[in-house]
Amino acid sequence: MPAKGKVSLLRQTIYCFIPIMDLYAAYHIKKLRWYLLIMLVIGIPLSIISSVVNPMPETFDEGKLFLENQEINWEYAILGENPSLTIATTIIYQAIVFGVAVYIIRKWSKQWNTQFDLETAS
Repeated sequence: MPAKGKVSLLRQTIYCFIPIMDLYAAYHIKKLRWYLLIMLVIGIPLSIISSVVNPMPETFDEGKLFLENQEINWEYAILGENPSLTIATTIIYQAIVFGVAVYIIRKWSKQWNTQFDLETAS
């Protein structure tokens, strides 16, 4: 349910870092559609860039995929040929997404709060 009064900037900021709660934060200030659109516009190009910079191999090297006791080498299966590059691109991707989310949610929350300041001043 959207807020009927002012919202807490600290709480809205914390919500940006918790999965699903970022959507609640945007919904709380009636900006969910804009938030989803902005996150898609940012997320899709970043995903494409990430996959171009560090593509996953089409076929895995059987020697690297399985350990001596025929267990799957999960580090290789998840991180691919170059684990350090995969981790670096993931950190950069997440930093950009979280940074944008915090910026727009805080900006919209401040606008939401000023709306109620103007009503009380009148």
